[in-house]
Amino acid sequence: MSPISIRADELIMAFEHHDALGKHYLDRQSGEVLYIFEDIVDEDETEQLEAEPDRYLLIEPIPSYTGFQIMADFVDSLPGGKASRELANALCQRHPFRRFKDILLGYSSLREQWFRFHEKALLEIIREWLEENEVEVEVFPFYPENAQE
Repeated sequence: MSPISIRADELIMAFEHHDALGKHYLDRQSGEVLYIFEDIVDEDETEQLEAEPDRYLLIEPIPSYTGFQIMADFVDSLPGGKASRELANALCQRHPFRRFKDILLGYSSLREQWFRFHEKALLEIIREWLEENEVEVEVFPFYPENAQE
């Protein structure tokens, strides 16, 4: 049986989604990413998860320190200069995630570079997670150059 396909952005969103309202699950058969609200009981979804628990894999969000490390690795990959200094400084301030993104708004080409770097880093984490959980899913990145070779 060939692996099912899933878009990278759906898995990336699930891996980065931190809230107490619900949880993401990967359907091992279809590749669909489900979001189940904790406080809103959907009988169909609940029955679905309970009827085939091995079919659905809970997606735990990555810790914030992992997201921070991805930003730090990006800054380290940049040549010296004003943008690099501003981004490095953002990581030392309060609310580093917000500050980092705000600074990138002023550098459109660097912002695009960040999106590619970010996706590549998350795809590596996702591929390891899929392998650990023995899930045969082909992940299609948004940026073709981030495809696994």
